[in-house]
Amino acid sequence: MSLITYTAGLGLAVLIAFIMVIGRDLLVPFMISVVIWYMINTLSDYYQKIHIKSYRLPRSISYTAALLTMVLSLNLLINMITNNIAEVKKNAPEYQENFMNLVQRVYEQAGIGQEPNLSQIVNQLDLGQFILNVASSFASLAGSASLILIYVIFLMLEQKFFSQKINALLEKRPVEASVREIIERVSDDIETYVGIKTFASMLTGAACYLVLIIVGVDNASFWAFLIFLLNYIPTIGSMMAVIFPSLLCLVQFGQFSQFFITLGSLAAIQFSIGNIIEPRLMGNRLNLSPLVVMLSLSLWGSIWGIAGMFLSVPFTVILMIIFSQFRKTEPIAILLSQDGLINSSNREKL
Repeated sequence: MSLITYTAGLGLAVLIAFIMVIGRDLLVPFMISVVIWYMINTLSDYYQKIHIKSYRLPRSISYTAALLTMVLSLNLLINMITNNIAEVKKNAPEYQENFMNLVQRVYEQAGIGQEPNLSQIVNQLDLGQFILNVASSFASLAGSASLILIYVIFLMLEQKFFSQKINALLEKRPVEASVREIIERVSDDIETYVGIKTFASMLTGAACYLVLIIVGVDNASFWAFLIFLLNYIPTIGSMMAVIFPSLLCLVQFGQFSQFFITLGSLAAIQFSIGNIIEPRLMGNRLNLSPLVVMLSLSLWGSIWGIAGMFLSVPFTVILMIIFSQFRKTEPIAILLSQDGLINSSNREKL
């Protein structure tokens, strides 16, 4: 019986993975809309915690303020991207000249008589294919914007009925207390992760913005926002947040001194906040193994691309919490954890 159960579970996992890959174009916009909807509710909760003496914002006002904040942030993001694309196009000839001068100096110092021309370099780097992929990603995201907006609207309309549905499903059932505990833990842990990660990312983006301004890197505000965004992707995102602005600095100035100053400063900021400040704030609340984080990043990234990378840690946290509540799946939760200590006090009820 045990073998049949495990085989059925494995088959179900394979089927779910297959559906996630096949239905990527439908599921990714929906999951993005869920994230936006969840961020609106999380921001509303934070607004409601603000109080002046004994006065607190009513739920309706805090929710409206959170919605307006999200709309204004998205509008600011669109304007920032549009303005910076125009700025990059304007400065492209200067970047090209600086890049060629830099290549020439490197070849002269290496003792090579003739440096390759620009077309040879572009062909070797396959920049055309890279630009095509980036443009395709933006076009796909823009094409899904209306669908994401529709999903968000319907989630907001359905939100008031969620608690009623849960009550109807769990009322007078023996697992009611355990299921409610699972839902509460998932909500609390994800809200903690999102809140602390957002604060750490904002701190990182602000510190990197000051460095970029001091060095004189073009489009510093755009790069600071990109650094803030990339910090939601564990490890790899932080590396990209250091490398991309540093490479632009190299192309902009055509000097290695500014490049190494920018590279070293951004790397120091990422290391300090990511390895000292953020772990102290997060504590052992999530208790995920670093190896599991990297594996989940690769898995979800291969299934859903960039969106999967952003969602990898929340998804893994949810799975670990749910697995810890069942006796048969508790070993999986232990393997996903960092130290083997999981909160599974109610698993005997399930």
